[in-house]
Amino acid sequence: MRLIKRVGTYLGFAPSHGVNQSSGGFPQLVLQCEATHYYDEEIGEYVEITEDTELRAYLVLYGKEQKPLRNCEQVKKAFEWDGQSFQALAEMDISNTRFLFRVEENTYEGNTTLQVSWIDKDDADPTRQVSSLDTKDLQNLDAKFGLAKVGKKTDKPKPTGKPTVPGASKKKKKTTTEAAEKKTETKTATEATASGPPAPVKTDVKEEDSGSTTRDDAWNYITEQIPEAALSVEDRAIAWSKAIETVHGGPDDDTLTGEEWYKVQQLIMNDVLPF
Repeated sequence: MRLIKRVGTYLGFAPSHGVNQSSGGFPQLVLQCEATHYYDEEIGEYVEITEDTELRAYLVLYGKEQKPLRNCEQVKKAFEWDGQSFQALAEMDISNTRFLFRVEENTYEGNTTLQVSWIDKDDADPTRQVSSLDTKDLQNLDAKFGLAKVGKKTDKPKPTGKPTVPGASKKKKKTTTEAAEKKTETKTATEATASGPPAPVKTDVKEEDSGSTTRDDAWNYITEQIPEAALSVEDRAIAWSKAIETVHGGPDDDTLTGEEWYKVQQLIMNDVLPF
Protein backbone atom coordinates (compact mmCIF):
# COMPACT_ATOMS: atom_id res chain seq x y z
CA MET A 1 0.00 0.00 0.00
CA ARG A 2 1.47 3.37 -1.02
CA LEU A 3 1.37 6.66 0.86
CA ILE A 4 -0.94 9.50 -0.14
CA LYS A 5 1.11 11.97 -2.16
CA ARG A 6 -1.17 14.91 -2.85
CA VAL A 7 -2.98 17.56 -0.84
CA GLY A 8 -6.74 17.27 -0.77
CA THR A 9 -9.88 15.90 0.85
CA TYR A 10 -10.41 12.15 1.10
CA LEU A 11 -12.99 9.64 2.24
CA GLY A 12 -11.84 6.44 3.85
CA PHE A 13 -11.66 4.08 6.80
CA ALA A 14 -9.31 3.41 9.70
CA PRO A 15 -8.77 -0.37 9.94
CA SER A 16 -6.53 0.22 12.95
CA HIS A 17 -6.25 2.96 15.55
CA GLY A 18 -4.91 3.61 19.02
CA VAL A 19 -4.68 6.23 21.77
CA ASN A 20 -1.27 7.24 23.09
CA GLN A 21 0.63 10.36 24.19
CA SER A 22 2.11 13.01 21.93
CA SER A 23 5.73 14.15 22.26
CA GLY A 24 4.46 16.83 24.64
CA GLY A 25 2.68 14.31 26.84
CA PHE A 26 -0.86 15.04 25.64
CA PRO A 27 -3.44 12.39 24.67
CA GLN A 28 -3.67 11.79 20.93
CA LEU A 29 -5.61 9.53 18.62
CA VAL A 30 -3.58 7.74 15.96
CA LEU A 31 -5.51 6.61 12.86
CA GLN A 32 -4.27 4.47 9.99
CA CYS A 33 -6.28 6.28 7.32
CA GLU A 34 -6.93 4.28 4.13
CA ALA A 35 -8.47 6.37 1.34
CA THR A 36 -11.23 5.10 -0.94
CA HIS A 37 -12.22 8.39 -2.63
CA TYR A 38 -10.60 11.72 -3.49
CA TYR A 39 -12.56 14.97 -3.86
CA ASP A 40 -11.99 16.45 -7.32
CA GLU A 41 -12.54 20.19 -6.98
CA GLU A 42 -12.77 20.71 -10.75
CA ILE A 43 -15.87 18.54 -11.14
CA GLY A 44 -17.11 19.01 -7.57
CA GLU A 45 -17.42 15.28 -6.87
CA TYR A 46 -15.62 12.44 -5.12
CA VAL A 47 -13.64 10.16 -7.43
CA GLU A 48 -12.94 6.56 -6.51
CA ILE A 49 -9.30 5.71 -5.88
CA THR A 50 -8.25 2.55 -7.71
CA GLU A 51 -4.96 2.05 -5.87
CA ASP A 52 -4.65 1.41 -2.14
CA THR A 53 -3.37 4.57 -0.49
CA GLU A 54 -2.93 5.43 3.17
CA LEU A 55 -1.60 8.04 5.59
CA ARG A 56 -1.29 7.94 9.37
CA ALA A 57 -3.05 10.67 11.36
CA TYR A 58 -1.87 12.01 14.72
CA LEU A 59 -4.69 13.99 16.34
CA VAL A 60 -3.86 15.62 19.69
CA LEU A 61 -7.07 15.71 21.73
CA TYR A 62 -6.28 17.82 24.81
CA GLY A 63 -4.02 20.84 25.40
CA LYS A 64 -2.00 22.46 28.18
CA GLU A 65 -4.93 23.51 30.33
CA GLN A 66 -6.40 20.00 30.21
CA LYS A 67 -9.17 21.23 27.94
CA PRO A 68 -10.38 19.45 24.79
CA LEU A 69 -9.05 20.75 21.48
CA ARG A 70 -10.99 21.02 18.22
CA ASN A 71 -9.61 17.63 17.19
CA CYS A 72 -11.45 16.14 20.15
CA GLU A 73 -14.76 17.58 18.99
CA GLN A 74 -14.17 16.26 15.46
CA VAL A 75 -13.38 12.78 16.75
CA LYS A 76 -16.65 12.82 18.70
CA LYS A 77 -18.55 13.73 15.53
CA ALA A 78 -16.80 11.34 13.18
CA PHE A 79 -16.88 8.25 15.40
CA GLU A 80 -19.74 9.08 17.81
CA TRP A 81 -17.40 8.94 20.81
CA ASP A 82 -18.92 10.42 23.98
CA GLY A 83 -15.61 11.89 25.15
CA GLN A 84 -15.83 10.24 28.57
CA SER A 85 -12.95 7.77 28.38
CA PHE A 86 -9.75 7.42 26.35
CA GLN A 87 -9.81 3.70 27.10
CA ALA A 88 -13.27 3.45 25.57
CA LEU A 89 -12.05 5.32 22.49
CA ALA A 90 -9.08 2.98 22.12
CA GLU A 91 -11.34 -0.08 22.40
CA MET A 92 -14.05 1.15 20.01
CA ASP A 93 -14.52 -0.67 16.73
CA ILE A 94 -14.38 2.11 14.15
CA SER A 95 -13.00 0.04 11.28
CA ASN A 96 -16.31 0.14 9.40
CA THR A 97 -16.99 3.84 9.98
CA ARG A 98 -16.25 5.91 6.91
CA PHE A 99 -15.02 9.44 7.58
CA LEU A 100 -13.62 12.48 5.80
CA PHE A 101 -10.01 13.53 6.27
CA ARG A 102 -8.08 16.50 4.95
CA VAL A 103 -4.43 16.13 3.89
CA GLU A 104 -2.19 19.21 3.88
CA GLU A 105 1.50 20.09 3.76
CA ASN A 106 3.42 20.53 6.99
CA THR A 107 6.92 22.06 7.14
CA TYR A 108 9.14 21.32 10.14
CA GLU A 109 12.85 22.15 10.34
CA GLY A 110 12.99 22.68 6.60
CA ASN A 111 11.38 19.34 5.78
CA THR A 112 7.92 19.38 4.15
CA THR A 113 5.68 16.34 4.46
CA LEU A 114 1.98 15.57 4.09
CA GLN A 115 -0.15 15.15 7.19
CA VAL A 116 -3.79 14.59 8.11
CA SER A 117 -4.82 17.96 9.50
CA TRP A 118 -8.56 17.44 9.97
CA ILE A 119 -11.22 14.75 10.17
CA ASP A 120 -15.02 14.95 10.03
CA LYS A 121 -18.14 12.95 9.24
CA ASP A 122 -18.18 11.55 5.73
CA ASP A 123 -21.04 13.85 4.67
CA ALA A 124 -19.30 17.05 5.87
CA ASP A 125 -18.47 19.83 3.41
CA PRO A 126 -15.35 18.68 1.47
CA THR A 127 -14.48 22.24 0.44
CA ARG A 128 -14.11 23.50 4.02
CA GLN A 129 -11.45 26.19 4.19
CA VAL A 130 -9.21 27.25 7.06
CA SER A 131 -10.89 30.09 8.96
CA SER A 132 -9.42 33.00 10.89
CA LEU A 133 -10.74 35.44 13.45
CA ASP A 134 -11.49 39.01 12.46
CA THR A 135 -9.05 41.83 13.26
CA LYS A 136 -10.63 42.83 16.58
CA ASP A 137 -10.71 39.25 17.87
CA LEU A 138 -7.12 38.71 16.77
CA GLN A 139 -6.06 41.87 18.62
CA ASN A 140 -7.79 40.56 21.74
CA LEU A 141 -5.96 37.26 21.32
CA ASP A 142 -2.62 39.08 20.96
CA ALA A 143 -3.35 41.14 24.06
CA LYS A 144 -4.37 38.12 26.12
CA PHE A 145 -1.16 36.23 25.42
CA GLY A 146 1.12 39.28 25.44
CA LEU A 147 2.06 39.25 21.78
CA ALA A 148 3.28 42.32 19.93
CA LYS A 149 0.79 44.87 18.69
CA VAL A 150 0.73 45.14 14.90
CA GLY A 151 -0.25 48.43 13.34
CA LYS A 152 -0.99 49.37 9.78
CA LYS A 153 2.15 49.92 7.72
CA THR A 154 2.52 53.38 6.29
CA ASP A 155 5.14 54.58 3.85
CA LYS A 156 6.67 57.76 5.16
CA PRO A 157 8.00 60.06 2.40
CA LYS A 158 11.75 60.50 2.40
CA PRO A 159 12.98 64.05 3.06
CA THR A 160 14.09 65.92 -0.05
CA GLY A 161 16.32 68.96 -0.42
CA LYS A 162 18.27 70.66 2.36
CA PRO A 163 16.98 70.52 5.93
CA THR A 164 15.30 73.67 7.23
CA VAL A 165 17.46 75.63 9.64
CA PRO A 166 15.44 76.53 12.75
CA GLY A 167 15.09 80.25 13.43
CA ALA A 168 16.15 82.04 16.59
CA SER A 169 14.07 81.29 19.66
CA LYS A 170 11.52 83.99 20.54
CA LYS A 171 11.20 82.79 24.14
CA LYS A 172 11.88 85.62 26.61
CA LYS A 173 14.84 85.03 28.89
CA LYS A 174 14.14 85.25 32.60
CA THR A 175 15.82 88.05 34.51
CA THR A 176 17.80 87.31 37.65
CA THR A 177 14.97 88.70 39.82
CA GLU A 178 12.32 86.59 38.10
CA ALA A 179 14.46 83.46 38.49
CA ALA A 180 14.92 84.10 42.21
CA GLU A 181 11.18 84.63 42.71
CA LYS A 182 10.39 81.41 40.85
CA LYS A 183 12.88 79.46 42.99
CA THR A 184 11.30 80.85 46.19
CA GLU A 185 7.78 79.86 45.02
CA THR A 186 8.93 76.35 44.18
CA LYS A 187 10.62 75.92 47.56
CA THR A 188 7.53 77.18 49.42
CA ALA A 189 5.25 74.81 47.51
CA THR A 190 7.58 71.88 48.23
CA GLU A 191 7.68 72.65 51.94
CA ALA A 192 3.89 72.93 52.08
CA THR A 193 3.51 69.55 50.41
CA ALA A 194 6.01 67.92 52.71
CA SER A 195 4.31 69.29 55.84
CA GLY A 196 0.83 68.17 54.75
CA PRO A 197 -0.73 64.75 55.29
CA PRO A 198 0.76 61.88 53.26
CA ALA A 199 -1.03 60.87 50.08
CA PRO A 200 -3.18 57.75 50.46
CA VAL A 201 -1.52 54.59 49.22
CA LYS A 202 -3.72 52.40 47.04
CA THR A 203 -3.38 48.69 47.67
CA ASP A 204 -2.94 46.43 44.67
CA VAL A 205 -5.59 43.90 45.65
CA LYS A 206 -8.36 44.32 48.18
CA GLU A 207 -7.74 42.19 51.26
CA GLU A 208 -11.20 40.67 51.19
CA ASP A 209 -10.78 39.52 47.57
CA SER A 210 -10.07 35.81 47.42
CA GLY A 211 -11.00 33.07 45.03
CA SER A 212 -9.78 30.90 42.18
CA THR A 213 -10.17 31.10 38.41
CA THR A 214 -8.36 30.30 35.16
CA ARG A 215 -6.51 32.44 32.63
CA ASP A 216 -9.37 32.23 30.13
CA ASP A 217 -12.09 32.95 32.69
CA ALA A 218 -10.16 35.89 34.16
CA TRP A 219 -9.59 37.40 30.71
CA ASN A 220 -13.22 36.89 29.68
CA TYR A 221 -14.48 38.40 32.93
CA ILE A 222 -12.34 41.52 32.50
CA THR A 223 -13.41 41.85 28.85
CA GLU A 224 -17.09 41.55 29.77
CA GLN A 225 -17.02 43.85 32.79
CA ILE A 226 -14.81 46.64 31.43
CA PRO A 227 -15.95 48.16 28.10
CA GLU A 228 -13.37 49.01 25.48
CA ALA A 229 -14.24 52.69 25.91
CA ALA A 230 -12.91 52.48 29.47
CA LEU A 231 -9.93 50.24 28.67
CA SER A 232 -8.72 49.84 25.11
CA VAL A 233 -7.27 46.60 23.78
CA GLU A 234 -3.76 48.03 24.00
CA ASP A 235 -4.24 49.32 27.56
CA ARG A 236 -5.83 46.04 28.57
CA ALA A 237 -2.75 44.17 27.35
CA ILE A 238 -0.50 46.49 29.36
CA ALA A 239 -2.65 46.17 32.48
CA TRP A 240 -2.75 42.39 32.04
CA SER A 241 1.04 42.07 31.84
CA LYS A 242 1.61 44.43 34.77
CA ALA A 243 -0.91 42.59 36.94
CA ILE A 244 0.76 39.24 36.22
CA GLU A 245 4.15 40.76 37.05
CA THR A 246 2.77 42.15 40.33
CA VAL A 247 1.00 38.99 41.44
CA HIS A 248 3.37 36.34 40.06
CA GLY A 249 6.68 38.20 40.26
CA GLY A 250 7.37 37.48 36.60
CA PRO A 251 5.73 36.93 33.20
CA ASP A 252 3.04 34.39 32.41
CA ASP A 253 4.93 31.08 32.28
CA ASP A 254 1.96 28.69 32.58
CA THR A 255 2.61 28.16 36.30
CA LEU A 256 0.15 30.65 37.77
CA THR A 257 -2.26 29.06 40.20
CA GLY A 258 -6.01 29.56 40.19
CA GLU A 259 -5.66 31.90 43.17
CA GLU A 260 -3.04 33.98 41.30
CA TRP A 261 -5.26 34.30 38.23
CA TYR A 262 -8.06 35.51 40.49
CA LYS A 263 -5.75 38.15 41.97
CA VAL A 264 -4.74 39.27 38.48
CA GLN A 265 -8.41 39.63 37.59
CA GLN A 266 -9.24 41.59 40.75
CA LEU A 267 -6.16 43.78 40.51
CA ILE A 268 -7.23 45.02 37.07
CA MET A 269 -10.86 45.39 38.13
CA ASN A 270 -9.94 47.38 41.26
CA ASP A 271 -7.60 49.62 39.28
CA VAL A 272 -10.09 50.47 36.51
CA LEU A 273 -13.34 50.27 38.52
CA PRO A 274 -12.25 51.16 42.09
CA PHE A 275 -15.80 51.68 43.41
